[in-house]
Amino acid sequence: MSDLTCRRSRLWLATVLLAATAGLPAAAAPSALPPASLRDFVWVSDPRLAPDGQRVAFVQTRVDAVKDDYATSIWLADGSAAPRPLTFEPADALSPRWSPDGRRLAFLSKRSGRPQIHLLELGGGEAWQLTDDALGTASFSWSADGRRIAFVSRAPTPDEPAAAPPEPDAGQSKPPYVTERLTTRADGRPAWLSPRRAHLWVVATDRGPKAAATRVTSGGFDDGAPSWSADGATLYFSAIRKPDADWAGNDTEIYAVPSDGSREPVALTNRRGPDDNPTVSPDGRYLAFTGFDDERRQSHNVTHLYVLDTTTLERRELARGLDRSVGDAVIADMGVKKDEGLRLVWRADSKAVYFVSADRGATQLYEATLDGRYRALTALAAGDLRAFDVAADGRAIVTHSAPAGPVELYAFRLAAAPRRAAWQSLTTFNAALVARAGFVPYEELWLPGAAPSVTAFPGHAAGERQWIQGWLLKPPGFDPGRRYPLVLYIHGGPHTMYGTAFFHEMQVLAHAGNLVLLTNPRGSTGYGEAFANVIQYRYPGDDFHDLMAAVDYVVARGAVDPARLYVAGGSGGGLLSAWTVGHTDRFRAAVVERAVTNWHSFAGTSDLNNYFVTHWFRGAPWKDSADYLARSPLSYVENVRTPVLVIHNQDDFRAPLDQGLQFYTALKELKKPARLAVFPDSSHGMSRDGRPNQRIARLGLILDWFGADEP
Repeated sequence: MSDLTCRRSRLWLATVLLAATAGLPAAAAPSALPPASLRDFVWVSDPRLAPDGQRVAFVQTRVDAVKDDYATSIWLADGSAAPRPLTFEPADALSPRWSPDGRRLAFLSKRSGRPQIHLLELGGGEAWQLTDDALGTASFSWSADGRRIAFVSRAPTPDEPAAAPPEPDAGQSKPPYVTERLTTRADGRPAWLSPRRAHLWVVATDRGPKAAATRVTSGGFDDGAPSWSADGATLYFSAIRKPDADWAGNDTEIYAVPSDGSREPVALTNRRGPDDNPTVSPDGRYLAFTGFDDERRQSHNVTHLYVLDTTTLERRELARGLDRSVGDAVIADMGVKKDEGLRLVWRADSKAVYFVSADRGATQLYEATLDGRYRALTALAAGDLRAFDVAADGRAIVTHSAPAGPVELYAFRLAAAPRRAAWQSLTTFNAALVARAGFVPYEELWLPGAAPSVTAFPGHAAGERQWIQGWLLKPPGFDPGRRYPLVLYIHGGPHTMYGTAFFHEMQVLAHAGNLVLLTNPRGSTGYGEAFANVIQYRYPGDDFHDLMAAVDYVVARGAVDPARLYVAGGSGGGLLSAWTVGHTDRFRAAVVERAVTNWHSFAGTSDLNNYFVTHWFRGAPWKDSADYLARSPLSYVENVRTPVLVIHNQDDFRAPLDQGLQFYTALKELKKPARLAVFPDSSHGMSRDGRPNQRIARLGLILDWFGADEP
């Protein structure tokens, strides 16, 4: 065993002993921002304006250290008074939705065990339970008259398979999982996929609880979140209701169904590709939705905005010419797992739609009018504007984070405040933490991409370089006369982007004394469809050269100790980290996390197996095994000289556990320095939304692995 490995083993033991207390890595000096600082943050999400445009309901999330989980509650910001909670622990509450008259607030809560819809009278009184669904409810929406709520449930219906057999008595073996579906698992859902399908139901909003809502849809399909027509007669939703649904990938359509379930759903769209997020205009005439044509089966497609006339069924694209995805955002680890995701909001006059989109590392709020034109309503130099709502009078509510500022809730007038400086702060939950920790800002860099000999970018002349955007985090008290270790942190996806959102992990690394380099190599989003799609059938490969060129550039500027270069990444970034150590020895240590290391086996075990095979490769692995193996980091494991920490999550179904085990086992078979860390009861997104103690322990592992090389 090498001296380095012995040192790491001693440090690892010390780290484990400390993890339950301060969460500090044994090899690191005390920091103003240790991994355990995660417990100090408060998140805000899912803001919703009342019909009067003045009151805002939103979700507050904080860490519950006792339960090692997150506690969510609904808060109200009303005028100039300090925000106050509307719901209280221990019961979680999320998804606040105002009634059309603004007198009631519906939300989801597990107070009775399963998630159920509850109603709160804003005039006073306790919240009461509306639904009593055996398996719980999910996404829901109010009818325009406030008398009904439509929701999604996986409750059994007469035409669906029987319920799974009960759990066997102690000492008896469990029955087998039997299915004929192509997709058998979904990341984030720890068990095999149930035969239960998600369908639409409608319940009256007079007092409950109501065990018997009206079933609206049925069949062997999963139906998406409902949106009501203005007259309450119709529900719109997105789904793949086709005989070959398992093989259809992302080929959803928009459907309409009578809200009483009297007829079968009818498809309003018909094209190859996703049609999602149906949102009805205030006047009831139009249906806004998102999607793209997937005829070419590209690795990446820009998500566009469309509008459908519900009377003529004429469809047209809005925001034509916007070469950025509607709803796109930058990567961060301060989000909330239970966010509702992409949102469209109609202008009160039904002539325009609001949405967010990310461009070159920052997220902006946009408006698209029915004539196809669009404009950015904000002009933020940096930051991640994620959740939002807009009132009839043009008052906007947004959640926003910046490189040195965690997410908070803000208000501004669309016509008067495009820049952050003019916004009104509605929450300051993290103000004391900001003052105490001293978060470091980002230095924006434009870095030369790979050498001209590498595949050219579309629109570039032969031999012309493409410049790559990046950001550098510097340790507190940075001294340009010193030399610091540099961590190249590679993002996943690969069709995502780093940007100027607040990122706890990167702040922790910088506070531990590292320079941290974030870059968006070819394949990243935020720079147009051609830039993202250029890596199709070439991933990984050319993007690796972009990353190495970025490191060369930063090292040449000075302040970097070239003997202390580190590389890390998760998911697609983990794949590139594993690829990197198989193609260069310049890094002193590496972290390969939840990575694809063997495309050939991955294609049959990932929950999105069919998508990857049909979009990222020219053929199935049994037809073109050479391509799968040539693009697998495992094929180059004999070249690895860099000590590697392999981190994987036991219930990761996106990049299953065998991917990390194969790479680690190969390294150990070859007697190369490596360590394996497997987190139980955790899925692919653990580093972003997993249990707090696991996220803290993970950061301690990484700091220990890099810090063990300190001279």
